[in-house]
Amino acid sequence: MSYRTVSKWKSGNVGFGCSHATQGYGLGVAIACGDASEVGVLARLSTEPRPPSRVGKHLKQVTYYAVLVGIYLFFVLLCTVSVDKQSMIITHQVNTCLAIALMPIFLPCLLYLGLVRTKSILQQKQCYVRNLEAVSTLGLSTVICTDMSGTMTMQQLRVSEIFVDADLLRVESLNQEEMGPRFIELIRSSVLCNDAIFCPGSIRVPREKKTIYGSDYDRALLKFSLAFIPNINELRSDHEKVANLSYSSIDRVHVTVHKIRNENDRPRHILLMKGYADVVLRHCTTYSVGDEELLLDDPLKQTIGDLANRLMEAGRHVRAFAYKEILSEVERRRFSQVNVGRDRTPGRYRDFLAVNTFALRFLGLIAAYDPPRPNVANAVSKCRSAGIKLVLVTHAKAVFARALAMSVGIIAPPSESDDSSTKRHQISAAVFSMDEFVEQEMHHQRWKVEQLLLAHAELVFARVSVEQHIVIVEACQRLGAVVTVMGFSVLDTPALRRAHVAVAQDACTLTSEASADIRLQERTFSKLLAAVEVSRLMFENTKKAIAYCLATNTTLFLVHLAFFLLKIPIRIFVMQVFIIAVFVNLLPALSLLYESAEEKLMKQKPKIFDDFLLNRRLLFVSCILVGVIEAAAVFIMYFLFMARNGFQPRTLVGLNFKWYDESVTDITDSYGQEWSPESRQRLDCQVSTLCLMSLAAMQCTNLMLTRTGRANLLSHGFSNVYVNLAIVYLIFLCVLLPHVDSPHCLRLIGGVELAFFWWYIWPLVTLLAFLETARRYLLRRFPGSWLELETLY
Repeated sequence: MSYRTVSKWKSGNVGFGCSHATQGYGLGVAIACGDASEVGVLARLSTEPRPPSRVGKHLKQVTYYAVLVGIYLFFVLLCTVSVDKQSMIITHQVNTCLAIALMPIFLPCLLYLGLVRTKSILQQKQCYVRNLEAVSTLGLSTVICTDMSGTMTMQQLRVSEIFVDADLLRVESLNQEEMGPRFIELIRSSVLCNDAIFCPGSIRVPREKKTIYGSDYDRALLKFSLAFIPNINELRSDHEKVANLSYSSIDRVHVTVHKIRNENDRPRHILLMKGYADVVLRHCTTYSVGDEELLLDDPLKQTIGDLANRLMEAGRHVRAFAYKEILSEVERRRFSQVNVGRDRTPGRYRDFLAVNTFALRFLGLIAAYDPPRPNVANAVSKCRSAGIKLVLVTHAKAVFARALAMSVGIIAPPSESDDSSTKRHQISAAVFSMDEFVEQEMHHQRWKVEQLLLAHAELVFARVSVEQHIVIVEACQRLGAVVTVMGFSVLDTPALRRAHVAVAQDACTLTSEASADIRLQERTFSKLLAAVEVSRLMFENTKKAIAYCLATNTTLFLVHLAFFLLKIPIRIFVMQVFIIAVFVNLLPALSLLYESAEEKLMKQKPKIFDDFLLNRRLLFVSCILVGVIEAAAVFIMYFLFMARNGFQPRTLVGLNFKWYDESVTDITDSYGQEWSPESRQRLDCQVSTLCLMSLAAMQCTNLMLTRTGRANLLSHGFSNVYVNLAIVYLIFLCVLLPHVDSPHCLRLIGGVELAFFWWYIWPLVTLLAFLETARRYLLRRFPGSWLELETLY
């Protein structure tokens, strides 16, 4: 005999009745406790570790980069070590400058400020960010797993159809004067068997505008009955509620018992039932049509059930209503007793007792419609164009989920989609009920969910349990997807904990809010897509800022190689490196975070397989294409200025350590003139100033070009005020640097001829602008070419 665990909710030998004792005391049998209970399962699943975030992945990559730089510097230190004391000091200074230059000290600041900037933008879009790391991961999402009700719909149910007197009535065509007694009886029953109430503080507010507390369906019934019942409170007071069985997902019915008085002022008890049509029909034996009471046989039940199913297929919330007058004296006495608890405090009314709930009279059906949100169809289309897979989960039936999915454009009409396995490879979207898999082992369910995810572009899972919700999320992650889960209830908390990005919706539970990374102030799907677009823009702008900052590394690295390999006395001093890192790189790069999108980001696919801040294309463009030109500008400026002062390039070779040795006084230039240590130091300050100015001028050009990766700069526009101010700031910095006189600190000194600098820097600036503009033109002219594969980061 095989052993298989059956859920206690699906077991056939377990009965549930009066499962909640809110007052007094009661007796019961515990079938689960601790981790085996429903609350224990939720608690255990909610404490699982979260998957790694995108920012953590980027920081790990930067850590590897820093380790490689450290290994390289250690190798350089071993190769450049010298026994000479003076040479060792110079070597240590040069290596320190290179270490500071190659370390990405700007990256933490760029990442943090970029995330803070994105958080502020999302807050303006009514998205409250609780976890900064999730801001970056959200833009990489490839799968969005969300509920349908409330997210895709307005969650404002409206009564649309009523089935009474064997006739289906449309609400928009109702005539109040022609309504019969059966219709009024059905409306009165929908008000009495209803937990919704009016807000106590709305006394003088018109009835149509009063706030109603309760479930969505109960509020819709109460609001609809205002047109037919003059005073609802008076009706409820005349029908005193003496017993109540609240609706639960297990029983799927709501039962109330009311005490009324007849013409002789004698008390009577009536029982009202509201619930799913198939459940209520099992409790009914008769059906009234006009003044005639018919026997509710199986064919009539089948007809009414088919009508309810057709309404559900049209996306309606359908509930059936039934009535019974309690005639048994024993049952009537049960409700006549006063409800007294252990503390001897009288209760308002009793909880529902085990009475005969069969032999009821069927009253009719009331269908309510939850219209889709106005912009949800555009949001779904936008989600598809962005390459994001939609996986919708719901606890409703499959036919109802299919109707909702059709109304918002997620799946095609029945003529265009099919759930049969023979045509599954041709389907783009489908609806599946997880009830079909509930009796299978968990690993079989995982395999089937993975196959469905691979076979369909978009999926709707109906009748999903808590464990199955997690199975769906984990299946997407095993297939390599970055999953964003939207939820609002306690049952969604475990799935929120398993997702890469957890999004809680408005009016969610405290557990969902505590597990969420982002909280939407408005429960709409379009708000989440707007947040995805902002996150993608932040990532693109961050890469632009990093590409701008890395361009100077090539110059500093080649200066280091020229000092040791060519033995040329060219140096970038420590304070100059800090000026480059902070004032030339970091501060202007922050302005790129405010750049607008150059392309439609929601038309692009998620770059999940190239999710690197420092990818090879970015390094190639920044360090090779742009960095080499900037290094050429620095070296040309260095050699021209040194030649202008008498040192031809061939005379500089071999002077790397002698140039800074104060004991050497016999260094001669190309014309035989000797240079003292003081003269060499003054010349060194001047040429280092020119090199720093050249690098700042080239970075000013690079900043203007980095605003776009492919688009034409003129068509993109100059709307980013911060970049415009940064360009003016860099020009001002180039003018200010030669006037700084602090040789002991910055190693800068005044007296540099600015005309020489401006005369020789403009050709190189023009060359950089021409080459980068030509590259962007070729990217636009030949999309998908090898140039795009190698240079578009």
